[in-house]
Amino acid sequence: MFNSAEQSKAPPSTRKAPSPGSVLQPGNGLPFESVPDWNNIGIFTAGIVVGAVLGAAVALLMAPESGEEIRHGISQRVRRMRGDDNAWDELAEELERAASAREEKAAEVSAES
Repeated sequence: MFNSAEQSKAPPSTRKAPSPGSVLQPGNGLPFESVPDWNNIGIFTAGIVVGAVLGAAVALLMAPESGEEIRHGISQRVRRMRGDDNAWDELAEELERAASAREEKAAEVSAES
């Protein structure tokens, strides 16, 4: 029933493929040991950092408003979310901003003349 010649054959040894991001190294008693490839990990991390810095720089250069206007808008949104916005305070701030913008424009016009 059983063929003894087939039972004596050892199964063919197959190597397992390394996991992504690792390099096969000879191990203790094992044919290969998988260790992290720190060079590729470092390159990947540097790419993430460079991408974040470039993204932040482009965001700052392409912003449609000045920093003061953006900060004002953020503070207004936070006040609305907290529920402590006061219409009179908002009106006073808007009038102050409009007055300072008008003064700057008048100074520019007088400097050109």
